[in-house]
Amino acid sequence: MKLGFLFFSLFLLTVSAGCDKSKHRMKVIKDCTGVYLRTQNGRDFNVCNAYLLDDVESGTTVKVTYENLNQCYGIAPQAVCYMQHVFEGNIEITEIY
Repeated sequence: MKLGFLFFSLFLLTVSAGCDKSKHRMKVIKDCTGVYLRTQNGRDFNVCNAYLLDDVESGTTVKVTYENLNQCYGIAPQAVCYMQHVFEGNIEITEIY
């Protein structure tokens, strides 16, 4: 019984160690509607924690990991223009490389 538990624990540890978050190369897009990260196939994602990109110019390519979100939490949307920017979804940057 204990031997089975040991093998199961080692299996879970091995699987979880192999689940490294992949790094994505994305282009920073800033306009009056907000901050977005654009994939290589042209899909834009709204960045919920855009303050992390305050010092990054629009058009710069960055390497990030992120999590998909249904909506941005705790950040009030800022209406700064009447333009609409169509995007695929909301993301939160977990790391910038």
